[in-house]
Amino acid sequence: MIPARGLAEDAPKATGAGRGVLYIAFAKFYFMFAGLVIQVRLPAILSRTAFGSYSLVAGIASFVNNVIVTGTIQAVSRFSAQEPGKARAVQHAGLRMHVRLGLPIAVGFVALAPIVSRYVLLDPSKTAPLMLAGLIVGGYSFYAVFVGTANGLHQFNKQAGLDVTFATLRVAGLIGMAMAGLGVLGVIGGWVAAVGVILCAAILWIGLPKQGPDAERLPVKPLLAFFATVALYLTLFNALMFVDSILIKRFSTQYFALHQGDLLATGKSLLPWGARVSGFAYDPSALADVQNAYYAAVQNLARLSYQAIIAATFVVFPLVSRSTFADDKETTKRYIAVTSRYSLIFAMMIAVVMAANPADVLGLIYAPDYVAQGAEAVIPLAFGNVAFSVFAINGTILNGSGFTKDAIISAAITLVVAILGNWIAIPMAAESGHILLAASSVTGGAMILGAIFSGIAVYRRLGAFLPIASLVRIGAATAAALVVGRVLPLHGKLMTLVEAAAIGLTFLGVLVVTRELGKRDLESIKAVRRKRASGEGDAS
Repeated sequence: MIPARGLAEDAPKATGAGRGVLYIAFAKFYFMFAGLVIQVRLPAILSRTAFGSYSLVAGIASFVNNVIVTGTIQAVSRFSAQEPGKARAVQHAGLRMHVRLGLPIAVGFVALAPIVSRYVLLDPSKTAPLMLAGLIVGGYSFYAVFVGTANGLHQFNKQAGLDVTFATLRVAGLIGMAMAGLGVLGVIGGWVAAVGVILCAAILWIGLPKQGPDAERLPVKPLLAFFATVALYLTLFNALMFVDSILIKRFSTQYFALHQGDLLATGKSLLPWGARVSGFAYDPSALADVQNAYYAAVQNLARLSYQAIIAATFVVFPLVSRSTFADDKETTKRYIAVTSRYSLIFAMMIAVVMAANPADVLGLIYAPDYVAQGAEAVIPLAFGNVAFSVFAINGTILNGSGFTKDAIISAAITLVVAILGNWIAIPMAAESGHILLAASSVTGGAMILGAIFSGIAVYRRLGAFLPIASLVRIGAATAAALVVGRVLPLHGKLMTLVEAAAIGLTFLGVLVVTRELGKRDLESIKAVRRKRASGEGDAS
């Protein structure tokens, strides 16, 4: 048994909000970089079919993982932040919670794999990799308790260290197995190994809760109750990221199966990416996997803006939880205004670089066929993920302040729009070969609606949100950056990077000229830090 560090030792090492953002931002950027390495190397090593298959399985596993991990971190963080003296007791309750919750979910994931593969994806070959991915689900549930403990104690340096370590292990596992020629099962197996190692590292670094008759033992029920309400929201929220891929797989398989006779009889190029069918075995499921491979490339690029602001959600949750628990309305409003505004600016700066020249930016990472098929889908999904970033911040604020019902309603409406829209649009677009454009447009539009609905809920409940003037100025900066990107006659990978820098600087320049960014932003950040320092004494 590894002894837990005492809270007297934990508290002095807790990091403040400002440093916490820096620690976690660095970790998330590193995680993004590591993910980029995976997304660059896997398509180069795996076939189009294998990469599409991996992306689909990884997406389904990530859907469940995201719910468990985020729900656990928020539950443990919330109860730890409200009463820091009981953080280790909360950790112990969290570990007991996942004996009852995380393990059964993992077992259920494995048991349902054959049903999901055959009746949802229409592809029984996905059963084995999905069953293996169930081990990831189980490992993540316990790992998240340690991350939540670090977050609740404001030990953002330890949380960031775990993120960096896990990102490195995941790259090594996935790329190593792919290079070994072990296919989709091997790649998923590399992920499983990375989860096992990082769980052991978390136990060593964060420590286990104190055991014995003198240890405080909190009931599991409050954590389960909070997790249940947050998990419902997170299920709806995360489904929005993956429902389009699942429906592309399903309807593409149906389309290729329906037109199998015509394709084999004529040998003509009826496939969306221009390939001919003569000369190889026709497999509707494999062809649908290729479609998913191209869409995964678009998703990986478009989600960079959302991934870049995840750090803000981890930091703002315990801060809003504590300020609302203390009924400090002014501090809560300040947290909301600062986090929402900067998240939108940062996410939009990334998205506008992609939207200004999608083909060249996509070509920086992927092969020409990925560019030919995916470029048209980048713009709607890139801007959609900016809205999704705002949606994520709003949901975190609502959950952190106890208004989970509002977050759930916003997420439910958004998901219903995305499902119904894709259910109608994808089969219609299959005939014209623009499935990816249809899916990205519908999903991006649904994300924008989600940002609007959740923003209204935040303003109605807490009295703060993005100022209209800021939205106008950010919109003007976006338009100017798009114009610069379209008129610059630059081509080639090196020139694309130069163009990306010019677009980003134009965006920031317009914000400075319009005074959206300036000295007041530094003062705002300092004010938040002073408030934290006076209230807790840890924001140095």
